[in-house]
Amino acid sequence: MTINNTLAPTPTPTHTPGPWYAKGRYILSDPLHPSIACATVLKAPSLALEPQFEAQAHANARLLAAAPDMLSLLWSIKSHLYSGAALHAGAQLFDDEMPILAAIDHVLEQATKTGGAA
Repeated sequence: MTINNTLAPTPTPTHTPGPWYAKGRYILSDPLHPSIACATVLKAPSLALEPQFEAQAHANARLLAAAPDMLSLLWSIKSHLYSGAALHAGAQLFDDEMPILAAIDHVLEQATKTGGAA
């Protein structure tokens, strides 16, 4: 993995803007209109009614609902780490931090690429 240390502006999201909310296995983007889901977490329909799968679907929906906030946080972390103010204040990027920064870049690339399947 390589690290992209450029400070390009945060891209305009092509996904449904956050915040998102989990309600059962549905991920909602507008709490005022809960009948409009931006995603549904569902196992195979034959498994959906089994309690262990329903609980897992609810947990997955909560995790996915946090995605817009996590994406925004990653952009903020990258921006801060590469900002001139942070680097000129004596901060350094150490060798052991490079894999973490490369992982952040990888996640941001995967989350923001356009086109076909992931």
